[in-house]
Amino acid sequence: MNNQFPILTACLVEVRKTRLILAAIVAGMSLEATPAPADPQVKTVVPPAATNALAELVAPKSLFLIPSNPQEGKDPFFPRSLRVYASSVIVLTNTTNSVAAPSLDLRLNGVSGTSAHPLAIINNRTFEVGEEGELTSNSGRARLRVLDIKADYVVVQVGGERRILRLRVGI
Repeated sequence: MNNQFPILTACLVEVRKTRLILAAIVAGMSLEATPAPADPQVKTVVPPAATNALAELVAPKSLFLIPSNPQEGKDPFFPRSLRVYASSVIVLTNTTNSVAAPSLDLRLNGVSGTSAHPLAIINNRTFEVGEEGELTSNSGRARLRVLDIKADYVVVQVGGERRILRLRVGI
């Protein structure tokens, strides 16, 4: 090899050494994996369940438990954090809440778009029919879903409650 690039030459030598070592390891594994020749006088009977053992293996499901105190475990990414112990309450997500809708100050700023694709501007944010979003106002935050958009009003759903937002007179 040309000694014009000594670093490249050294790297290639190391790669060749690594290949040789890996080849020796693989060859050693294959030698260990081959069974010893069986004695022709001794017959071994293998039950059929043993041959299908690998096909019947099922991986167990993972179970992640949130610790309720520092002795049970800690967050691996933030080991000094106490946040994980404060949130050890089980929350059921399959139930529907019959909580009253928050009193959010909603204002219809305008209606735009085409008749085929109308858009409503609510609290300076644009929505289309069926779109959901979170709005913030002086009275709080709430999730909103636009159900229908007409020329002078919009029907929305906030926390399970339907509301009709009308344009102000003179706009």
